[in-house]
Amino acid sequence: MSSSAMSSDGEPTVAVKLFIDKEKKKVLFAESNKDFVDVLFSFLTLPLGTIVRLFDKQSQVGCLDELYKSVEVLGPDHFQTKACKAMLLSPLNAAAIRCNRLKVKVVDKNPMYRCKNTSCGHSTFSSVPDAICSCGHVVEYIGEWTNKKCYPPVAADKEDAVFVIGVAKFIVTDDLQVAPASTRVMFSLIEKYGIPEKVNIQEKVLQLNSAKMIGLFRRALLTKQVLTGLYFDVAIPPNAADMCVLPDNMFAKQALETDPKFKAIKIRLVHAKDDSVLYAEVGQDFVDLVFGILTTPLGTMLKTFTELPRIGCIGSIYKSVVASVKQECQGLLLSPNLAPFFGCSSNVLQVEELVRRCLWIGSTCCIELNPKSTSDRAYIKGGPMNFMVTDDLQGYSA
Repeated sequence: MSSSAMSSDGEPTVAVKLFIDKEKKKVLFAESNKDFVDVLFSFLTLPLGTIVRLFDKQSQVGCLDELYKSVEVLGPDHFQTKACKAMLLSPLNAAAIRCNRLKVKVVDKNPMYRCKNTSCGHSTFSSVPDAICSCGHVVEYIGEWTNKKCYPPVAADKEDAVFVIGVAKFIVTDDLQVAPASTRVMFSLIEKYGIPEKVNIQEKVLQLNSAKMIGLFRRALLTKQVLTGLYFDVAIPPNAADMCVLPDNMFAKQALETDPKFKAIKIRLVHAKDDSVLYAEVGQDFVDLVFGILTTPLGTMLKTFTELPRIGCIGSIYKSVVASVKQECQGLLLSPNLAPFFGCSSNVLQVEELVRRCLWIGSTCCIELNPKSTSDRAYIKGGPMNFMVTDDLQGYSA
């Protein structure tokens, strides 16, 4: 099985060998090398807003699609800067430089912008369009991001793998549990599926390009039989990731704190006669908090809400990190950071930001520019303006 190849149109692909029970029309498990598995683990680094954009606002994951659309339609006057809206609609992946090394990329653009004002004395750059340089000019696109002259530097690996440990093969189950290939794992699968010796197992090697991997990712978010669904093209049921019903013990009871990590946010709920919530009247602080969800990496959500009903089988990938990923990369997947300046005014999830980066462009050391207001972490302007938010997180200015 070739580790990676090119499709007929020259697009890179990764290979995965499926072991299929033809009689039951089910993929029992798959065998792959590091290239395919690295892409699976990279899903955990993606911000939620990026996931919605990948699926053209049809992710079907909770209320994320409606939340994303609310940012799109909200007027620019409500944001601290024009760049703030771009940050929410196209959030930066804090692990983007490492993900650039993937054989197949589900997100292939990491643009870089710089002030082109010839009289500007500020050596700055940004990864966000419409950011304003300290001289007052809007930054312009200069190319794609590179890690060759970046500080803090991205650690070089001895192995070619992006995230995973240096083994030849991995076993991947239908629900995307990943483990280094071994006799013990194979016997465990035989016992799990009760595979008789003479079962008619077909082997099929698939070469998956970026579009196919994005389709696989969507199935991972919404279904439990990802490889079977991919191979047999099983339709994904609507509302597959309904997260309306949450467990009672989802949030632990908080002890009283003299110095709370975040301030309480007041909202006014408007109920219908049957006590269902019609909408909430909220201020800037609530809108900023909710919009900030779009910049949060998927791995962070899985870490924070350990009691959340698992949507699809993306939790299987998360649980496979410790056994299959290099020690120095585990934190990138189990507890991903936000990109620099991408936090919101109320850091409820306590997600850390990367420090601002420096980049050598020619002989000039450039410092990363803050796309927001330098005096405020918020995306939304403060003030007396009220907003109306519906039960499915559609937001409107009141």
